Amino acid sequence: MFVDEATIEVRGGHGGRGCVGFRREKYIPKGGPNGGDGGRGGDVYLVADENADTLSDFASRKKFEAPAGGFGLGKNCNGKDGQDLFLKAPPGTVVSSVDANGKRTPWGDLETHGDTMLIAKGGRGGYGNAHFTSSTRQAPDFAELGEPGEAQTIVLDLKLVADIGIIGYPSVGKSTLISVISAARPKIADYPFTTLVPNLGVVNVDDRTYVVCDIPGLIEGASEGKGLGHEFLRHIERCGALLHLLDIGRALREGQTLDVQQLIGDYRAIRSELAAYPPSLAEKRELVVLNKADLVGHEVTSLQRALGKAGIEVFLSISCATRNNLDQLTKKLLRVVLEERKHRELVHADHQEQQKKVIPVLRPHLRADRMGAYRIARATDDSILVFGKRLEQFTVMTDFGNEGAVRRFRDVIERVGLLKAIQRIKGQQEIPVYIGKVRVDGYL
Repeated sequence: MFVDEATIEVRGGHGGRGCVGFRREKYIPKGGPNGGDGGRGGDVYLVADENADTLSDFASRKKFEAPAGGFGLGKNCNGKDGQDLFLKAPPGTVVSSVDANGKRTPWGDLETHGDTMLIAKGGRGGYGNAHFTSSTRQAPDFAELGEPGEAQTIVLDLKLVADIGIIGYPSVGKSTLISVISAARPKIADYPFTTLVPNLGVVNVDDRTYVVCDIPGLIEGASEGKGLGHEFLRHIERCGALLHLLDIGRALREGQTLDVQQLIGDYRAIRSELAAYPPSLAEKRELVVLNKADLVGHEVTSLQRALGKAGIEVFLSISCATRNNLDQLTKKLLRVVLEERKHRELVHADHQEQQKKVIPVLRPHLRADRMGAYRIARATDDSILVFGKRLEQFTVMTDFGNEGAVRRFRDVIERVGLLKAIQRIKGQQEIPVYIGKVRVDGYL
């Protein structure tokens, strides 16, 4: 099954909770706290793997979570870190996040084999009680909970990576061409939109290989969503060069007369659709190939001249049925592929060089990373909402079922000035107070 778009939910592993432990050994009557820290939850990564060719692995399973970290243990033993989770996707996968309103934010592009992207971080393990010892707190009886892993909704959008993309009107012979120059075996029939999914094939020429992609038939209005529309136009974006296949059979009229205007109209219709979605498609290198040359014999030369006068330069004339000129086509395409690969390498190297020239800007630590940085807002039901990255993390990892942990919580929010700020807003009213998603008014 070919799947080129998938929406999945990913979550980093939950951090392990810290341990509350004390030394209990013979002849050591006043053994101190020795609870270890919890392990870190595993991260979730997306990896480009050339052995995957579709997103079908994400068709039935939609939720993925990395393993949680282990709990802390006594004797200052820390919990085991959760293993990272690696999800495999085909090269050419574009990754975007989706917020609660359905708005997509592009994150990155897994363009080549081995490209790796972190999509959900695991939670930090909670500190054990040994971490909280001090001159004024010599026997802490509490530990932190593990931090929940980061949760994300991710959209994966596959844009096939191919050296040559075969485009053209429906039923012009694209599937037949890819079947005779490679080992691909697409469905072939004489009706529009036989090909409902793109087909990839590997062509072997002179001990070299390149990938060709049969893009399902385009029609006028495809850039507006007609026919197969946007669903497959996007796959053309990643092709190194385009092979525009024109069907001579469409130009034959009764009495075997040639209507050159039919081919000119077909060509221009497809070109206008490429220019409309997005305009950069029309700038790709294009090779015009005439198919079914066996139907007109020597007249194909005059046909090529007529197309040339209309500004359409023919790269080669072939016949998939008789296999005429196919060897010549694959060899000429190899030269084009090597030229395009070299061009892409130069562009990539230039981009890398430009990146090196960028002067790094040194910045102080952002206030959002400090415990004392917070923002207070009022909800529509008049409840008080407190936001702050470190403060929210601290709150969600506090064990409110433990009296010692609650005292530490109050000490911290009082020290950063949050307690006074909340009391100034609420006064004597009984108003719900939330730090992040945790309700805390009962502990103030």
